[in-house]
Amino acid sequence: MNVFYKIDREMIVNENQIALLITACLTGKATAEEQRRLAAWENENPEHLRYRQDFVNLWQITHPAFDPEGIDVEKAGNSLRQRISEPGLVKKLWIYWQRVAAVILIPLLLLSVYLYLDDGPADVPESTEYQELRSPHGMYSKVDLPDGTGVWLNGGSVLRYPLKFRPGQRRVTLEGEGYFEVCSDSKNPFVVETNRMTLTATGTAFNIQAYATDSITAVTMAEGTVDVVFGKASRMTLKPGERALYNSQSDRETVAVTDPYKWCAWKDGLMIFRDDPLCDVFKRLEQTFNVDIVIKDRAIAGERYRATFEDESLDEILQLLKMSAPIRFVRHKRTMTPNHRHEKQRIEVYQRTPANGS
Repeated sequence: MNVFYKIDREMIVNENQIALLITACLTGKATAEEQRRLAAWENENPEHLRYRQDFVNLWQITHPAFDPEGIDVEKAGNSLRQRISEPGLVKKLWIYWQRVAAVILIPLLLLSVYLYLDDGPADVPESTEYQELRSPHGMYSKVDLPDGTGVWLNGGSVLRYPLKFRPGQRRVTLEGEGYFEVCSDSKNPFVVETNRMTLTATGTAFNIQAYATDSITAVTMAEGTVDVVFGKASRMTLKPGERALYNSQSDRETVAVTDPYKWCAWKDGLMIFRDDPLCDVFKRLEQTFNVDIVIKDRAIAGERYRATFEDESLDEILQLLKMSAPIRFVRHKRTMTPNHRHEKQRIEVYQRTPANGS
């Protein structure tokens, strides 16, 4: 019996359609409208959010790299041949295939058949021991690492980690933004690498911003302490309430005291600005929603803005900005590149005057 859910209070879809929407978001193929619908569905009921989190956990389980030492090739091959000979199996598989997003099964199925039917020993390169998690723009994802460490990934972020940590060190790589709650283990330090920074911790909670398109890399401490090395600089130790920034263009680093939750609240669906310049507000929107926002009147770039957005879409945030700040927007349609890919949407920001109104 199918369970029914409501999206946008306009259309009723069954759980299979919800699964397809979540899968599209996990693979980065969801349209902006699909992302908006899924977000609206999640906000209607806490059970909906739990359903999505359970689905993401299932996604992680069904996309592991294979451990060749744990596979009995001969036994698996015989089992597969026996299953293939069962009557009606193809029909059953086809019905199941229709119910589950194909993007979940294709990589797993192809690699499984190769390992099961290969007559020789499975020679899987060491790199396949790693898992990669991508969080779609406009959403965030949660994953529990093999050691119990919890990681939240903001939109447009990528985390790469091993399915099993080796003794002596727990190493992961991050591109984008992630909040980490590191499981305590002093004998096996937890290491996060980005393109401009290396962070070492044992049992702490912190937020990292390290988008490849941004010259700023930042670490904000929530609990405990960490050691950080930016570029070729010396190692520094950060304590709770401290935020370290590194500017790759000027090759300078600074440390300031801050409210950590302001920088970590995104994992709870909040976007908090406290007297931040509008240029930083727009940069945050660019990173979260994968758009290009261009300030055409530089006089407004330094205007201070204070607000808290909770689970609003980009359109809703722009409308609120327009109502509460002296600005107006001009949105351009997305264009197709020569290689048949859509460019980012371009949004131009102008200062609003009585002459130009809205």
